[in-house]
Amino acid sequence: MGRAILSLATAWFLVHLAVPGAARTLAERLRARGYEPVTEEGGVSVFRQAQSDTIRLVAEGRFAAPPERVRAALLDYERHVGCVARLAESRVLARDDDSLLVYQRLSLPVVADRDMTLRVTWGAEAGGSWIAYRAVTGEGPACPEGVVRLTRYRGRWQLRPADGGRATVARLSVDMDMGGSLPPRLAAANAGQDLPALYAAISSLLDPADAAATTTRR
Repeated sequence: MGRAILSLATAWFLVHLAVPGAARTLAERLRARGYEPVTEEGGVSVFRQAQSDTIRLVAEGRFAAPPERVRAALLDYERHVGCVARLAESRVLARDDDSLLVYQRLSLPVVADRDMTLRVTWGAEAGGSWIAYRAVTGEGPACPEGVVRLTRYRGRWQLRPADGGRATVARLSVDMDMGGSLPPRLAAANAGQDLPALYAAISSLLDPADAAATTTRR
């Protein structure tokens, strides 16, 4: 989900973007909304909103597997530990037919660990499916001593079939505040650089026959 910058379906900033298309079209639409390119690696393009009080990111890449298998890998939170970098703990606390309650803790360099309890939901939409997550308060375990609890941490995956349903174009949007005493500009300095590795990590959870990693959109 989320790299668990990571272990984030509302009407906020990304929902009204057009369905995944050419990289140029995506870049143009995002620039019009104040986003700037951060990196492009392994076929994953990442953008960050330059003028924002929180860290707002958009990434798009491609998985060599059908959307339903990609969704299953994204929702397999307990397998993300050891695969998604800096994710020290990821536990499913409760399950419903269309939602999960998930606890995650991030082990970060230099600064204190962060943790959060996430409400995760998913469903179908025209042309594909989605997964949304957001930090919730008053649920899950208490924040451990020395750890900073994240209260603004939300994201959305949009999954669209490609290559006749054999592959998936996946767009991730993230809006978060790292909290603590870390100055916002410092927190945002390298934000988004690790999202290509998140796509690669999720790809590694797919069936070996599908795990050709992410490939550049054509």
